Amino acid sequence: MTLSEILLSLSGLLLLLIPSVLFFLFCRPLFSRLCMNVCRMLLQMGFLGLCTWVLYHVDSLWLCLLWLLLMSVVSAWVVVGRTHLVWGRMFLPVVVGTFLAVLIIGGWGVLFTSRLLPIPSSLLFVPVTGVLLAHVLVTNTRSLSAFYEQLKADVLTYETSLANGNSHIKSLLPFVGYGLQAIVRPATTALKVMGLFALPMLFAGMLVGGLSPVKATVLTIVFTLACMTASVLSYLLILLAADRRTFDRRGNLLLALLLLLTLSSCKNSPAPDTFVSTTTASLNASAEKGEKRQDVPSYEIPAPLKDRPEQILRRTGYTVSYNRETRCANWVAWHLTKSHTYGKNQRAQEKFTEDADVPSPRAVDADYYNSRYDRGHLCPAGDNKWDAQVMRESFLFTNVCPQNHGLNKYEWNDLEILCRDWARQYGAIDIVAGPIYDQPRDKQKTIGRNKVWVPDRLFKVILCRKGMGQPRAIGFIYRNEGVKQPMQQAVCTVDEVERVTGIDFFPALDDGTERRIEAEADLADW
Repeated sequence: MTLSEILLSLSGLLLLLIPSVLFFLFCRPLFSRLCMNVCRMLLQMGFLGLCTWVLYHVDSLWLCLLWLLLMSVVSAWVVVGRTHLVWGRMFLPVVVGTFLAVLIIGGWGVLFTSRLLPIPSSLLFVPVTGVLLAHVLVTNTRSLSAFYEQLKADVLTYETSLANGNSHIKSLLPFVGYGLQAIVRPATTALKVMGLFALPMLFAGMLVGGLSPVKATVLTIVFTLACMTASVLSYLLILLAADRRTFDRRGNLLLALLLLLTLSSCKNSPAPDTFVSTTTASLNASAEKGEKRQDVPSYEIPAPLKDRPEQILRRTGYTVSYNRETRCANWVAWHLTKSHTYGKNQRAQEKFTEDADVPSPRAVDADYYNSRYDRGHLCPAGDNKWDAQVMRESFLFTNVCPQNHGLNKYEWNDLEILCRDWARQYGAIDIVAGPIYDQPRDKQKTIGRNKVWVPDRLFKVILCRKGMGQPRAIGFIYRNEGVKQPMQQAVCTVDEVERVTGIDFFPALDDGTERRIEAEADLADW
């Protein structure tokens, strides 16, 4: 490149001035993150360019394979770290599965591309396998997490299938399916966006590079399908390579691995609330019901209320403070772990039911007919897919309050999805949600014959105890209206939510930690 071309290329970095200045002025954490990501991108692109230059000039098949092996090791390091699998048992299988899948699909891709483009195979090797490696890294993280978390949570289904005479492979097929779904569903969603933006840009680049429209179209389609195929093949090869490390010769799940997986996936929490054991039926029953160990404090449970009616209802997946006057909960609290964000139990099979554990008059389904309010979950059904009983209990009216349809469909749903993302990222979080009533009692709006109170606002507070390095908490308050409410504007400190609701959240924390985290709220830190 000439000096003028180099200067022109560097001038492209000036485009970063606009977002950099805005982030620096309005959101310093995002500015720091932007700088780090830009530096990381430049280093990665420089390394990729150097590898391509070396492989092109040396033109050695063995050197290409060595580069692919090195990048497979890096990819496996990232995948095992993100999924919290056992290093000693899973690192080598992930390396082997990643290397073989990318070698097979990437080798074919290099040969296919070299037929269409007048470029040496050695120059194509790094870009082609690099694209596949990046895609495989992301999908392996999703698929292996889904497979092992579901196997850990539902080990009894696997063992029952073995006891009924099915083979080891046949008993594993349902769990393999969970991993495949984790690959296919996000990929099919991404294809919609790629078809609108990314693929047309790639297609245009090929045209500018001299390819005919027909060849550019074929190459774009083939590489999209190659990424999907490499992801599925890598996932299956990893499971095959890890089978002897996960199961013994009789097909029994190794107890040591199961316990290590349990501890690893919950290591961001001081103590797990639920666990699975293959040793005794009583421990299995306790884990399935979500019973808490007696020596573990329930950090999510607020302090007792003295200024309003309160009936504590302990469900399998959550706890309710019920108010017989409002016919709604004062609060609903639950401990959301990474494993609880997955499951096969879907809400479409459930119906809202009245709660026989609370006195009449109580909320019933007819109260919501023609009310123009949704039956809004406080503990969402999406957090309860891990168990059929838990899913059913989430549809009790003591876990429901009248909610504006727009809020329920958009802002509140977005917050629920974000909480599940945090649980997967940090291992576990504690959540409390509930209604806020701003009107005097004699002016309070109600619905139905049983006069169910309609909240003016809804709150949610979230506590992360160890996943972020030190405990953090954040609160949200949304108006119960169908207007657009940006999440950043709904953010508030837990202290603010306590002042509005009169509820003391997270009393199980030590006083110093509680004072510190309840006075802070920065969405960028999460």
